[in-house]
Amino acid sequence: MRWAPLLALLLAAPAAWAQEAVGVRVGNHPGHGRLVFDWPAPPQYRVEQAGDAVVLYFPPGSAIDLSGARRLPRNMAAVAAEGEGIRIALKPGVRARIFRVGPKLVVDALSPPAEPAPVAQAAPARAEPAPEVVAPPMAPAASPVLRSAPPVPAMPVLTPPRPDALAVRPLPRGGGILLPYPAGTGLAVLRRGGEVLALFDSGEALDLTGLRTDPIFAALEVEALGGATLLRLPLPSPGLLKARREPNGWVLEAHRPAEGQGAAGRSVGLEVEGGVAARLMLRAGEPGRVVPITDPESGLPLLVGTVRAAGQSMPIWRRLPELDLPPTLLGVAVLARADQVTMRATAGGFLVGAANGPLALDAAAAEMPNAEAMTRSFDLPRMPTPRLLERLRALQASIAAAPPLNRLALRRAAAETLLALGMPQEAQAMVELTRGEDPEAARDARLNALAGAAALLAGRLPQAAALHHAELPETDELNLWQTLLLAAEGEAREAVPRLASALPVLFDYPEGLRSRLLPLAAQSLAEAGAVVPLRQVLEKAGPMPELALPRAMLAEASGDAEAALAGYEQIALGRDRLARARALRRAVELRLATHKIDAAQAARALEATLFAWRGDGEEAAARIRLAELRRAAGDARGALALLRETEALFPERGPALRAAINAAFVAALEHEPPLDAVALFDAYPDLLPKDADGQAAMLVLADRLVALDLADRAAALLGQAVGRSAGAPRAALGLRQGVLHLSNGDAAAALKALQESNGEMLPDPLMQARAVLAAQAQSRLGRLEEAVVGLKALGSAGAAALSQLLAERQDWAGAAAALADHLRAALPAAPAPLEEPQQRLLLRHAAMLALAGDEAGLVALRRSYVPRLPEGALAAAFALLTADQLRGLADLPRLQKELLLFQTIPPWLEALRAGGPVTR
Repeated sequence: MRWAPLLALLLAAPAAWAQEAVGVRVGNHPGHGRLVFDWPAPPQYRVEQAGDAVVLYFPPGSAIDLSGARRLPRNMAAVAAEGEGIRIALKPGVRARIFRVGPKLVVDALSPPAEPAPVAQAAPARAEPAPEVVAPPMAPAASPVLRSAPPVPAMPVLTPPRPDALAVRPLPRGGGILLPYPAGTGLAVLRRGGEVLALFDSGEALDLTGLRTDPIFAALEVEALGGATLLRLPLPSPGLLKARREPNGWVLEAHRPAEGQGAAGRSVGLEVEGGVAARLMLRAGEPGRVVPITDPESGLPLLVGTVRAAGQSMPIWRRLPELDLPPTLLGVAVLARADQVTMRATAGGFLVGAANGPLALDAAAAEMPNAEAMTRSFDLPRMPTPRLLERLRALQASIAAAPPLNRLALRRAAAETLLALGMPQEAQAMVELTRGEDPEAARDARLNALAGAAALLAGRLPQAAALHHAELPETDELNLWQTLLLAAEGEAREAVPRLASALPVLFDYPEGLRSRLLPLAAQSLAEAGAVVPLRQVLEKAGPMPELALPRAMLAEASGDAEAALAGYEQIALGRDRLARARALRRAVELRLATHKIDAAQAARALEATLFAWRGDGEEAAARIRLAELRRAAGDARGALALLRETEALFPERGPALRAAINAAFVAALEHEPPLDAVALFDAYPDLLPKDADGQAAMLVLADRLVALDLADRAAALLGQAVGRSAGAPRAALGLRQGVLHLSNGDAAAALKALQESNGEMLPDPLMQARAVLAAQAQSRLGRLEEAVVGLKALGSAGAAALSQLLAERQDWAGAAAALADHLRAALPAAPAPLEEPQQRLLLRHAAMLALAGDEAGLVALRRSYVPRLPEGALAAAFALLTADQLRGLADLPRLQKELLLFQTIPPWLEALRAGGPVTR
């Protein structure tokens, strides 16, 4: 029996200690009442939820002295012995949280958010004796429940705020407040129970008088912590507080997240420093201070790290042997379960360690704790299989003899027995029979959680999701099942820290259940790369054939590729289809990683494994990976075909596959032969992404068609793409289409392409390029004045095109002036030497000045740029164009040199010389 080790311990203890009853203490705290069982050693217990009450079951023969609970906490209705358990009745709306602190067992009754915390008695305004409060008469000692007279509420004395207090004001649009803390003040926000806590690492006083009429923040409470300030806001779940930093302070806004939406921003990074048992680094930007407070839920120390920049949260709960990392909305928090836990701020975040030696970050890396001391939610007796079968037969007989509405407890026990035997489908069927027979079954939290556990073991993940929302008190056993579900859903890396701490519960299960759960746990550890806990689990589990795949994965993670491949090949010969499929696929990946095969060979090998396992996420993941390998091997069209087939087979994964399909389609457009790529686009035009990737693919395809003298086909293709794009990509495609039309001599079609692809909020370079093309098209249509006006409106961005347009009209002075504007923006500042494209631009400017007869301009150009031109043909041509005029016989030798230099003039300058008379 599960109680046998504890009973043996009790019998081995001294007689005086064994007969000593466990005392009970009570207390009232802000937001919760507390009941403490003073056990001398960590107790084993089981919890049942019964409406507004919880029932604690301790080992048979336990002596509980309830005399200390005669005067109950304010939110508990009764505490009394009930059969073999202790029934704790709660007032309406109150929920219980049960946990251990050392050997003591603590039951906290958490008040609902609407219940105000008790107000401390304020000092009287006048020097009068305080009224004497007389306690009500005590009930007899045998009475299990004591009801005291209702206390007289104290009238609080409202003290005016300090003159130097920071005035907190609501936002003009409502729903938030501004706290005018100076720059450099850190903040952490997290939910604990029915409250949201906001901790500032500044001790400046706050004035909340401006929030008295606020519908949300009027209930805000302030607690000064000496150098820090803690704000408590009762906010029903799932309400949250969003924090952002503004120049004049921190803003807190009430926020109700949408379905499935988590905290905004980025997650705080989690790193292990120094190995498995060392220190934990929480990576955060602009860390503030570490402020210790008392956790309102557990009463344990809560180390809170503030940050000075918004958008840094810890969205997932992580449980470790010595500490918990509760989720936060901003900043970090560490719930210390051991006295030696420390946290300090560093330049890169917060360092969590232990005061006396390394911190045990992985329960499996150290010695596993005693399973008898771990808390449970279910009654899964550790019995041999024959005894479990006998128990099941006895329960079935009792169920048959009981009235239908009295079978709930019996059927629940039968479902637990079936689960302990490793028969999850039968356990689910028993739960469904109970739900169809008894209306109370739907409200039985333990039965609902049991149904989720059975569904997880049966591989029915949608039904197992009920475990995430179990209404049971938090226990080590419930943590185990929730973590296994998280790993089965593909979040193995997030699940490993919590899984390692709950493994002792798994090894304490009966053989039938343990043999079904161990492969799932070991597989999760292997997929997360947790080498040390995986090795210890495999050693403790022994030679189980079901663990062959995790053993091979451990060999691969340890760097022994040959042993891993041998293990995968052996598993591929077995009868377990799922393990066989995984082994085949992992062998392909390992051979690819060790360069034994290339991407094309890996794609062919992985394709052969598709039929090893069909119909679920395993096949979908294999198909997606195969598509990646095909793309890497240059078969983008094959990858596209495979992904489209996968989308048809798994329509629920359509949104997740869309990005991969679009990427494969773009890759096919870029790498297929041009005509094949055009046919592919005509067949699947809806697959073109409406972003920069789609734009780039279509532009590349258009260039490839132009290279084949298919400019008309390229322009038509771009027109189709314009109709299926939006924003800047649409405008860029329309620009390229217009360029093609203009190069074909169709200026009207170019203007039409620009008009049809017009958009708002376009980047400046794109808008300028479109305006230049429009001016060039207008010039071709004879609308020269409109073109000139449009280019002049662009300033220096349109100067080059304006210069070209004026040069075509042989307006050399205007062309030279426009090109001068362009040069001022295009040429680097002196004295940097000019590159060849810049030299050609400068030479063009000199030619225009020469054709315009602007001697002063040539002189100024020569003085400014001759020192910046390296020697060469372009520098010689520039010197020729900018040289002084021939004025007499003394200039004849220079004329002879210039005639020789004419031979070095680039051919493209001949067109400029032909435009006007030569005066040199």
